[in-house]
Amino acid sequence: MRVLQLHNHHRTMGGAMEVLAQEAALLRDSGHAVEQYTVSPPEQTGLSAVRSGMKAVWNVEASRDVARSIERFRPDVVHVHTPFPLLSPAVFRVASRLGVPAVTTQHSFRYSCIAATCFRDGGTCEDCVGKRLKYPGVVHRCYHGSVTASGALTISLALHRQIGTFHRHVTRYLALTEFARDLLVRDGIPAQLVTVKPNFVPDPGEPTALASTEPYVAFVGRLIDVKGVRTLMDAWPRVRSRGLRLKIAGDGDLRPLVEERARNDTTIDYLGWLDETAVTALMAAATCVAVPSEWYEAGQPLVTLRSLSVGTPVLVSDLENLCREVLDDDAGVSFRVGNPQSLAQELDRLMTDGGHLRGLRVRARASYLRRYSPGANLRMLETIYREAMSHTARADHGRITPS
Repeated sequence: MRVLQLHNHHRTMGGAMEVLAQEAALLRDSGHAVEQYTVSPPEQTGLSAVRSGMKAVWNVEASRDVARSIERFRPDVVHVHTPFPLLSPAVFRVASRLGVPAVTTQHSFRYSCIAATCFRDGGTCEDCVGKRLKYPGVVHRCYHGSVTASGALTISLALHRQIGTFHRHVTRYLALTEFARDLLVRDGIPAQLVTVKPNFVPDPGEPTALASTEPYVAFVGRLIDVKGVRTLMDAWPRVRSRGLRLKIAGDGDLRPLVEERARNDTTIDYLGWLDETAVTALMAAATCVAVPSEWYEAGQPLVTLRSLSVGTPVLVSDLENLCREVLDDDAGVSFRVGNPQSLAQELDRLMTDGGHLRGLRVRARASYLRRYSPGANLRMLETIYREAMSHTARADHGRITPS
């Protein structure tokens, strides 16, 4: 197959950009032709939040460029990873007009929330979910703190819903989790258009037996409030299990807090920022990996996928987007989000049942192989693309024939 990937890069390297590169490599290694059309983040182009918000309504220049890319490359499918803000949803209509099916991955909640996070004022927020006009987002200035920019992005979403872009010109939405799929449907996207296709991480190979070293809990990620770092720090003194250590890898605004706690508690080790090899080794030898995030995340955090890949269970907050698949696969345990006492209790309960812990390790690896491995991901992508091509052929849109 021939796949044209479209993406609006972000200011900082994030999950969507990593997934874009990984999927391109996965497809190419399997014999598919992949080409990319990407645009730079607004910050690099010198556009203000207001102007980038206006571009999100209908970017004529990007639409022309995408049309030229399709006519030259002649793809079987266009995979739009992130159209906001500068590509604009108009690119879906371009692909449809040229007879090429368009699928899109929901790397964030932007179709339902102009902030893309469903998070506001320190807590989860679904005020705009289900509303055709996302006016609460304008009131709260959810896009870059600007009423005008928030209004422009709201107009983009409302316009493209009204003229049928999201219902008639997107062949398939790829949600990263069941929760994300349900949220899209609650927001008005037809259920038959939404398929769950999670992200993946490379397979590190079959895990070795856990060495009988000093047990520890690992945390890997940005040291910021929404990742639950404070909750983890506040929970740790309440953990009763003897001989258990906490090892923290990462950096961010809360680094001074973590360093202070590590100085005052000899059972806490702050490791700083580690490379991928070191992170894999840290997770593989851990008793469990803590994922105490306090917002929905766009999908399963990559830290969860990496932990499962090495057969290490996760201790995860009970937000449905984070824990649903973990609990369904019995690959970890959950605690009440933002509750230090609950986190400590669930960790102690886990540590007192060695048989359960060993079973979790086996099921963690099985969950990874079934859902998050490269092989599983390739099979899902190929199936989705074939179904999209078949749908477009049946609709007789005059699909371009690949050379």
